[in-house]
Amino acid sequence: MFATSVDLMYGALTVSILVFTAFLCWMLYYLVQILKQGNEVIQDVRQKITEFEQALQNIKQKVITSATSISFIASEIGTVVDIVKSIKQKKAGKNNKRK
Repeated sequence: MFATSVDLMYGALTVSILVFTAFLCWMLYYLVQILKQGNEVIQDVRQKITEFEQALQNIKQKVITSATSISFIASEIGTVVDIVKSIKQKKAGKNNKRK
């Protein structure tokens, strides 16, 4: 099979190259899997950030709507208070005239 020691060295070298190539293929496969998982994580993070931004926009819109409603209600309450004060003043004026 092996006529000389050089043939034995070439055989050992061939086996070593085959093992090294198999190791490189195995390492590349796991590297690709790690990169794929990293990409999935980045996509999930981007999706969560987008959902968070949308939630903040919804909250902002609700706060603006509530503030607008509250300011309208406050102005209406102010109008009612002014009407009640004017009615009390008219009654107080009538009571002062009677005395």
